[in-house]
Amino acid sequence: MNKANLYQQANGVQRRDAMEILKEYAPLIGCRRGGDHDDNDHDVALLDIGCGSGDVLVDFILPLLGRGGAMPEGRVMGTDISEQMVRYARESYRHLKAVEFDTLDIGAKLDAANLARWGQFSHVTSFYCLHWVQNQHTAFSNIYHLLKVGGDCLLVFLANNPIFDIYNQLSRSPKWSKYMYDVEKYISPYQYCENPASEIEDLLCTVGFQHYQIQVRDKLYVYEGLDNLKRAVMAVNPFSERMPSELQDKFLQEYIAVVREMYLTKTCGDENDANLQFISPYKLVIVYAKK
Repeated sequence: MNKANLYQQANGVQRRDAMEILKEYAPLIGCRRGGDHDDNDHDVALLDIGCGSGDVLVDFILPLLGRGGAMPEGRVMGTDISEQMVRYARESYRHLKAVEFDTLDIGAKLDAANLARWGQFSHVTSFYCLHWVQNQHTAFSNIYHLLKVGGDCLLVFLANNPIFDIYNQLSRSPKWSKYMYDVEKYISPYQYCENPASEIEDLLCTVGFQHYQIQVRDKLYVYEGLDNLKRAVMAVNPFSERMPSELQDKFLQEYIAVVREMYLTKTCGDENDANLQFISPYKLVIVYAKK
């Protein structure tokens, strides 16, 4: 979860989905400014929650905010709970003066002092972050309060994914349980929910949103070759960092074995690692809401 360089090299599914969804929602969030503006230091155009290494924000979101290729007028904030991710993003994009990066735990309630420090935003975006947040009510409430009146948010996160089932299965093994003692924290709150859209709608209404769209889409991503899957697993799984280095590869081998047991593999051509395809079906939640 904190391996910023590895994450940026292995976040193909995140980038693909972000690019597709931003193209679709560009007419709603691009260029337009929501809410009333003043001239103080907190007149921030956009807040991105869970920005990770910063590449989705810079490559896909930032171009939507400028006009004719220009940089956006207001500041743009990328935030992440991981200090390592924030440091990596700051270093990678230090040449972009319009973009700032800072730490933010969206799952921790923001009090009045914190809200005053952050200010309010015309747009809030979040891609592949909110499924890591167990306190969904707090996260959605924070987002609501971080928006200006008339501002909008575009939130994209997993409802379910085979990776969470694999975490559950491995955590029951005596070999791995001591490293995966808090596995529940890393499983989407909607993994076993029959109607995630209904639960999310209740949350949106409870925190104050009245205008919103919710979609739950069936998606598929194919990892080409064993090495690509390994990189993706290592980039996002939080447990291997707790293990001695000599056990990390064994954990990865058992992870791959579970993938095979779940019939999520197929072979294209000769049976070697490079020709293996690993199929990941998942449900993706897309929330667009306006304050």
